[in-house]
Amino acid sequence: MMMGDSASTQLTLSILQIRLKNYLCIVKRLIYLFLLFGFSFQSIISKAQTYKSHNWSGNIYLGASNMMGDLGGSNFIGSRGLFDWDMKAIQPAIGFGLGLHLGGVSLATQLLVTRLEGNDAFSAQDFHTDRNLSVRTDLVEADVLIEYRPWSRNEGFNRFYIYTGVGAIYYQPKAELDGDWYKLRTLGTEGQYLANGSGPYDELSIVVPYGLGYKFRLAKSTSLILDLGFRKTFTDYLDDVSTYYADPELIAAEQGDIAAQLADRSLTDKAIGDERGNAEKTDSYHVLSVKLEYIFGGKSGDGCYYNRNPPKSRSTRINQRRMFMK
Repeated sequence: MMMGDSASTQLTLSILQIRLKNYLCIVKRLIYLFLLFGFSFQSIISKAQTYKSHNWSGNIYLGASNMMGDLGGSNFIGSRGLFDWDMKAIQPAIGFGLGLHLGGVSLATQLLVTRLEGNDAFSAQDFHTDRNLSVRTDLVEADVLIEYRPWSRNEGFNRFYIYTGVGAIYYQPKAELDGDWYKLRTLGTEGQYLANGSGPYDELSIVVPYGLGYKFRLAKSTSLILDLGFRKTFTDYLDDVSTYYADPELIAAEQGDIAAQLADRSLTDKAIGDERGNAEKTDSYHVLSVKLEYIFGGKSGDGCYYNRNPPKSRSTRINQRRMFMK
């Protein structure tokens, strides 16, 4: 018993060390990325001082999310990006944001809450059908964004924008068995908690949001926004599936029978080391949303910031060319 307790303690310490190392790595990456975007923001703000006015706005939005992971989707082992679009897996998303608008550029933050879904039953591919796995993943995302309106001086096109940024996500994959839902990360369905396992995967990950949208003016200080956003993540475990089948007997001995059952629900017998997912491609997701935006302190006249950057007159363009020639 003493030897068993010692081995168990050593395994626990090893897993804690791996988790701590992974968290430190994520924190370092986040700090680096936020500093990089911080310098970019400072440069943008300094250039934006030439503009006579700026606006703050807040928005709330409703949307629909779809996961690009290993489960369900296209007839392919692993994710194929937009080719993995699955109508049956669409889930609701809600969020809110705050923006600072400076001419043709905006700086923004946003918080998103959604639930992602993946299910092999949604695919007609034999590999997926036989694997027979499903997941729902609760996810919270926080971002810092740079929004750019490339045609801010062109009437009609000035409401179109593109954006990118950096953020972090917290995600919790779960699976259902006999009417109960179980957190998969704590079960180690790919043998993460075994003596030769990699340790539990992180519940936090960096995310790179990017996308495009269009703004429809409703009133002096109100707009309706149609936004399509993509999310590049750095984890392959949004759906708890990535590598190979581990020894079910060892999983049951270490984590219990529930863990072993959720690790392998295939319709045919699987050998240890058979492919369970595709570790070469990380998971991603995207969100299509409709936002209601309100500009704070809207002035009389045209209160929408995207209409406050008038087109350059012909004389202004000529003078700018002369200044450049000098």
